[in-house]
Amino acid sequence: SANEPNLTIFIPETFHNEKTVACTYITVAQVPKTRAVLLVKPSWMWGAEMGINDGGVVIGNEAVFTKSSGKKENRLIGMDMLRLALERAGDAKEALDILVSLLETYGQGGNCGFDKPFYYDNSFLIGDAKTAFILETAGKTWTMKPIEDYGNISNRLTLHSNNLDGSALIKDFAKRQTEPIFTFFSRSKHRQNCVFSNLNNEGTSISSIMDLLRSHDPKDALKLYEKGSIGSVCMHQSLIGDHTTGSMIVEQRKNHATIWLTGCGTPCLSVYKSTFFGETVAPVFTNESESLAYWLDREYLVRAIYAKLINVDEYQKQLQALQNQLIDEEAKLYSQNPNLKTLAAFSKRASQAEQEFVEGYRDQIESIRKDFSGLPKIWRKKTEKLGKNVFSKDLNDRISK
Repeated sequence: SANEPNLTIFIPETFHNEKTVACTYITVAQVPKTRAVLLVKPSWMWGAEMGINDGGVVIGNEAVFTKSSGKKENRLIGMDMLRLALERAGDAKEALDILVSLLETYGQGGNCGFDKPFYYDNSFLIGDAKTAFILETAGKTWTMKPIEDYGNISNRLTLHSNNLDGSALIKDFAKRQTEPIFTFFSRSKHRQNCVFSNLNNEGTSISSIMDLLRSHDPKDALKLYEKGSIGSVCMHQSLIGDHTTGSMIVEQRKNHATIWLTGCGTPCLSVYKSTFFGETVAPVFTNESESLAYWLDREYLVRAIYAKLINVDEYQKQLQALQNQLIDEEAKLYSQNPNLKTLAAFSKRASQAEQEFVEGYRDQIESIRKDFSGLPKIWRKKTEKLGKNVFSKDLNDRISK
């Protein structure tokens, strides 16, 4: 849902006396020490959609639609498993092993929809500076594949080989486990093909990756804000589709990874800010309410664009100029072998520059908060409920007026 806040939260290394930890729906065994983590997480759940830990392990997850049973049973959800793995793993292989162990021990299940019931299984993209893996699951069964050059996960099972490591000798895991109707209408194949095509043709520079994450299906471009686009990498809310509500790029280096974060939704209308692990400068927060306020401010900015209170062409020109400036300055810094103090100062400058950019539209932001009658129909009801009961784990609370 476009109304689901994705909060960007830093949690330091923590020692635990408790024997268990309460996740979104169930309690699982705790470990004595959890690693420091940077999470991009839905406001209402314990787990996260993506993140990085102090060992440089990065994980992202996606919904996949499978034939497995028991999805409505309250178990671990994929986002819980992702956070647990980041809190415990020293490298990508250990994260993979932890995810598999959690899956086999506790299973997966429970509602994952913010403002509607939504049940699914999960795939994971797992990496560190040296290795990376794709893990696909269906119920308690799973299969995995090491990534040799580049990889991508979308809302579909993709691993067809018969000789992959897995929990059972299942011939053609993807074919046997895929639920075809939801998978087809998710347009996941189209989005995945778009990603691979761009990686092949445009490469993996930071600017090309940002362009990819901001990209749209050309067929939907003309009415993107009115009708949405489920077929776009930068997904826009539609009658059957969801919306990109947060975005993160991790640029691995020998010394310090650069973490590019929007801290808000709709990447095509957002600035990626560079930050570095352990820094708590916006868009990274330690307080969830502060992260929510940051996310909501930029969400109202996006909706002011949808309501045509802002000229989108001029806005995107200014956004791209700022983005290019940040990319160029970050690259120049790294050419000079910067220390942590220098990187932290740049992170603060990037945050301030983006905030000044947002403040240039303060009148329009405050206007749309008060009156959203000028929005396209699909967005009016959404905006009426924006920001309400977003921390409640109860679906009925989140959808109440």
